[in-house]
Order: sequence, then C-alpha cells, then structure tokens
Amino acid sequence: MYKRILIVGDSGRGKSTFAKILSEKLKIPFYSTDDYFWKLKYTVPNDREQSVIEINKLYEQGNWIVEGSTRRLILNGLEKSDIIFYLKFRNILFQHLSIIKRNLLAKDEKFSDLYRLLKHTTYKKYKKGYGAHLPPLDELIVPHMDKTKVLHSYKEINKFLDSI
Repeated sequence: MYKRILIVGDSGRGKSTFAKILSEKLKIPFYSTDDYFWKLKYTVPNDREQSVIEINKLYEQGNWIVEGSTRRLILNGLEKSDIIFYLKFRNILFQHLSIIKRNLLAKDEKFSDLYRLLKHTTYKKYKKGYGAHLPPLDELIVPHMDKTKVLHSYKEINKFLDSI
C-alpha cells in the first residue's frame, strides 16, 4: 500500500473526512494544509514562506496523508507522494450544496463563514480576483497523472474506502 498520500480537490468535497478514514484504516497520520496555512484558524494566516518551509519538512518524512487545496502548500506533495487522490466536483452546484450542508450541520459555523466560503469557491472556480494568476489544480496535476486517481462522487470515495 501507499505510504505518502496526497488528497486534493475543491472545498467541501470531503477531503478531510476521506483523509481521516484512510488514516484510521492504514494507520498513517494525516495532516491538513489548513494547519499550515492558518496561524489562527480561518482568521489569521501564517507567513506564506514559513508555511511552505514547514509543510515541506513533513513531505520529507516516510509516512503521511496530507489533504488540502492551497496550491503553494501542495506543490512539493505532488512530487513526493506515492499516490494523489483528486476529489473533483462535476459542477459548482454540487460543490455549493455540499458546503451548505456542512455549514448547517456544524455547530461552530456562522452564516458569514458560509457566505465567505461560497464566494471564495465561486471566485476560485471562475478565476476571478485573488489566485487568478495561479494555475488551476487540473493543470498542476497533469505531470502526475500516472499516480493520480480522480474520484467524482461520494459513491466512488466510499467504494474505494470499502476496498481497503
């Protein structure tokens, strides 16, 4: 089985849940790029260069599962991983529905958080505003397609997890 696993994809796709279950099944620790991106979760970001340095230390270790979508924080993981799981929505409507459901079920989420995340995902998808100069995830993965498994639905994710 794989020892270095990178899980990437759109916001609200289930990367964290997938990583947690995979971690339990494979007995490999998992990490979120959010823990490197944020100094204070969702409010105060870490220094950009320092967050890259810190996560790159992790990528040098023997066993890890890393999930996230922050491009600068996954770049080295694309190179170092044994396998990449790309959780990809077929369209933005499914993505937004998933984000709304997660927000409604969460105890500590505010409506303003939901609004910001929906706005962020829409801008990111259509390359508006911040991040528009960066290549999309689809382009970053192209050189690594030989080790990438694309999963489009929760059914596909669960089928894979059941196979382990």
